[in-house]
Amino acid sequence: MLLSKFFERPTRTIFLKMECITKTNYSGNAITFKRYRGRTFHPDTPGNVGEHLDDITSLPSRPEDVLLCTFAKSGTHWVFNMAKMIQTKSLQYSGTPKMLDYLDIGTFNKMASPRLFHTHMTYPFIPKAAAEGKMKVIYVLRNPKDVACSYYKFLCNVKTKEYDGSFDGFLQHFLSEEFIGSGGSWFTHTREWNTAMLTNPDLKILCLRYENLKKDIYQNIVRIAEFMEVDHEVSFLKKVEEAVSFEHLKNEHATVLGERELWKHKGDNGRLPIYRKGIIGDWKNMFTVTQNEQFDAVYKEKMTDVGVNIEFDYE
Repeated sequence: MLLSKFFERPTRTIFLKMECITKTNYSGNAITFKRYRGRTFHPDTPGNVGEHLDDITSLPSRPEDVLLCTFAKSGTHWVFNMAKMIQTKSLQYSGTPKMLDYLDIGTFNKMASPRLFHTHMTYPFIPKAAAEGKMKVIYVLRNPKDVACSYYKFLCNVKTKEYDGSFDGFLQHFLSEEFIGSGGSWFTHTREWNTAMLTNPDLKILCLRYENLKKDIYQNIVRIAEFMEVDHEVSFLKKVEEAVSFEHLKNEHATVLGERELWKHKGDNGRLPIYRKGIIGDWKNMFTVTQNEQFDAVYKEKMTDVGVNIEFDYE
């Protein structure tokens, strides 16, 4: 479902500047986001959100475009660098992807082809061209317990304060719809993307699992290359495998290649704190038994009727 069908919107002329909302839960833990038409969006979403969403949905496509779609902390930078190396036939580290969520749409119109860009947006807010199959989509899904832990640590390490509080307080926000999203919580994001894959036959989409990537990265690199229709020798794809190892990417990110002007308000020299552990199962080091039981109960309530297999490897 496209944004134009999702909301009955007022005209652009009556949009007003949007202030951020800060919600405090029962234990005094505060989270900050923007809200538009009942949906939550990251505070860095430009302007009043509505106009920016219109710009995203109307982005003109090109034949070789690839859109990477993830919920935050689901392997975004890792998969972006894999795909970028394959697309450009270069082993150069490309740092942080250009994100539809936060940049003026003119930035993407000026990009040289072939383009590879990224969004955390949930399905109704992606470019219309992507929903119509006019650009390829790579979608990455990670188990939500590790997502929650990684996102919490990320927010603790950025200069801005989208969240201020304990991990327990953060988890309560994560399990609700009052969360920093790009159109919704992890649950909404995952439900809507999986519904789209079931109901939209026009989507040209490759769905990757973070945990499968960790266990067999080379075969997934081959899948990406085949999906992007880029021919490469086995020897080059093996070099990509080496170049996107966690330690190599972490070291490259620590150089000037990891700096971005856009993120100077968040990290030193615009370098986001994105590489921490990159492992499966780190949630076991953070969740208490009670927290795990609460998480499982909410997951069962919100996700059991999803029409595709989204069983996760939590180990």
